[in-house]
Amino acid sequence: MPAATTRYTEATRSAILGAAVGLFLERKSDGFSIQEVADRAGLTHRTVYRYFATREDLMRATALHLAPGIADERVSEVSTVEEWIDGLGAHLSGTEANLRMVRSVLAAVLASDDLLLFGQRLRDRDAHRWEVFRRQFPHLPERDARRTFAALRHLTSSTSYVFVRLRFGLSPSEATEAIRSGARQIVEGAARRDRTAARGRKRR
Repeated sequence: MPAATTRYTEATRSAILGAAVGLFLERKSDGFSIQEVADRAGLTHRTVYRYFATREDLMRATALHLAPGIADERVSEVSTVEEWIDGLGAHLSGTEANLRMVRSVLAAVLASDDLLLFGQRLRDRDAHRWEVFRRQFPHLPERDARRTFAALRHLTSSTSYVFVRLRFGLSPSEATEAIRSGARQIVEGAARRDRTAARGRKRR
């Protein structure tokens, strides 16, 4: 692709995202339509659809552009639950660095119907976390494992960090350590139940 075409493509995508970001922050819970974004960017709605196939794709791109700290790409590298917990510092530091925007994004998400705003990217990472968790605690009954994983996943999220940090007036390091401590307690409980379940199976 010629350099001029590449620059035009990047400029157009940037204009679309800029318009979407402005509407996102103004509207909060009401979101935006593709036509509204196109109008603000001075483009046609067809042009917007060439860059973002659906409104949901544009919403995800907008949220991630606003708050990159809310999504941690490094989690795909972990092979144990302990590595997941140990790696929280870097992820939550990213959340802290983008705290104002993360709060805006969370407020908009929680007040809207777009709870799957981050779409497949987060679901894929959750699937990897689930595989790691299940491999480490193979004897936990399925319902127990899913409930425990859900609690651990939520506790270690940017959403939880924002609430812990602001509701209780904790410093960034205190909030991170509080989350780490709670996560370790969840994991210790899961390990005990997993060992008990394994012994029960051996007696059969």
